[in-house]
Amino acid sequence: MKPPSTPARAIAFGCLLLGAPLAAQAAPSFAPVEGGKIAYETCGTGPKTIVLLHDGILHSAVFDGVWPTLCERFRVVRYDRRGYGASPAATAPYAPAKDLEALMKTLGIEHATLVGSSSGAGVAVDFTLAHPESVDRLVLVGPWVSGYDASFGFLARTLKLLVLFKLGNIDGAVKDRYILTKHADAERARVAALLRAYPGNVTAGTKEQPLAVAKPRLGEIRKPTLIVVGEIDIKDVQEQAKALETAIPGARRVVAPGGHLLYLEHPRAFADLVAGFVDKE
Repeated sequence: MKPPSTPARAIAFGCLLLGAPLAAQAAPSFAPVEGGKIAYETCGTGPKTIVLLHDGILHSAVFDGVWPTLCERFRVVRYDRRGYGASPAATAPYAPAKDLEALMKTLGIEHATLVGSSSGAGVAVDFTLAHPESVDRLVLVGPWVSGYDASFGFLARTLKLLVLFKLGNIDGAVKDRYILTKHADAERARVAALLRAYPGNVTAGTKEQPLAVAKPRLGEIRKPTLIVVGEIDIKDVQEQAKALETAIPGARRVVAPGGHLLYLEHPRAFADLVAGFVDKE
């Protein structure tokens, strides 16, 4: 595995190491995007729609635990970005926010709440800035948005993880203390199994590009925004969550039990939090 070619990719990699399946996904459908296609799944028939956007290393199976609860009350969509899960790899640089636009058009979704994890939060923010009329609400989980710098410690951790993956030491990589709490052994095992099953996920994001640098434009967001960060997540993510709360008008930040993948450890609590926010008048 070659290391990322840009600092931005290294940042995303360090932020998003992880997620794992809690149940087998149904056979996906595919939506056309410019120069390719992406795998997606839908459920539910509620009057409100939620789109789930996965992190930068794993694919949409990471939401298996929250899926049943949300599907009872809402129409829910989850999908794999290019090269993740069942989606074919990108053949050229592309903007994930444009793929999201194409998917919503294919499914006839005029507007939705976007729930983005880590780099998926960055995609959600990009899409919101480009298409504010298509977004009802934002939920940004352990967010990483374009325009923020990473600390030396964060980059050092990222390089360590890259080396472990290059050496094939997946079990060592998933022991990272920021992604899951100390005793989440079953969840760590699932993360490792998913990475072995989908090794392409590790480098799938190398061709992703933001539509524009989001940081200086965050004040333009006028949608209700909930920022959720795990209490043991790495300091860089904690600080960015605070910065987003300040920069996005009316945003609210919640510190929840768990690490970067807090919804993997506490799926019902996370689903209830999201549902309550979506239904809030």
